[in-house]
Amino acid sequence: MREKSNVLATNVGFIWDIDGVVVDSLHEDAWRITAMKEPWNVSELSSDFYFAHVASRPRYEGGQNILQLMGVYERLGAATAEEKRALLEKFCTEKNILVVQRIETGKFKLFADAITLLLRVRSMKIKQAAASASKNAHEMLTRVSKSRIVEEVGDDLGILAEDDTLFSIFDVNACGLDISNKSDMLKLVTEQLNDLSDRNIERFVVFDDAPLGIEAAKSLGFYAVGVLRIGHEDALRRAGADIVVRDLRMVKIEELL
Repeated sequence: MREKSNVLATNVGFIWDIDGVVVDSLHEDAWRITAMKEPWNVSELSSDFYFAHVASRPRYEGGQNILQLMGVYERLGAATAEEKRALLEKFCTEKNILVVQRIETGKFKLFADAITLLLRVRSMKIKQAAASASKNAHEMLTRVSKSRIVEEVGDDLGILAEDDTLFSIFDVNACGLDISNKSDMLKLVTEQLNDLSDRNIERFVVFDDAPLGIEAAKSLGFYAVGVLRIGHEDALRRAGADIVVRDLRMVKIEELL
């Protein structure tokens, strides 16, 4: 059985959304805090709205959806494309400043269940990719040192070298690329993973916490693991998730293979 699993492992690639799955930079809170300030004055930005219109989308697309759907453009009298573009730039910049401040001070959460699974998968020589729409995802991964991982999560398998970071676990980095469509990002990632494996990968497993990411994975015929951090399980299942889990330590790698 072990020999069979090892053979199968070379034929599978794992693709991870980062923010909300592996680490949490509190993007949702940053959008909400910014939206409630002057001059935006959005009274409520619910988690349901966030997951439907902002999560897993590039920064400017998410910001555009907030300003448009919450009636901010209309309220502020932005009628032309140029006026809307100026407001969008200001809004997104303010939000990103909050996120960057949290990242620079290390005030973001590690999801121990995801990192535990990442290390186990790494030990099996399965190729893994980081694929997040967030332009801050790469920065977060590189700021998490081995010492922090060992302190908060552990490294019982001895995967990490002394100067490794959380970023070191991944074979491919596709975070923050200027690709508006998540499925296009996944296509790019699969090509890069296959290039590293002599075109041996036959199946891909995607881990995502947003319905948009799950839908993109299923549109390409990939196996999709819905990671339920906040929001509703039904939304991930309606998007097509093959399984939905609250704790990734409950995922059996052998079953995925």
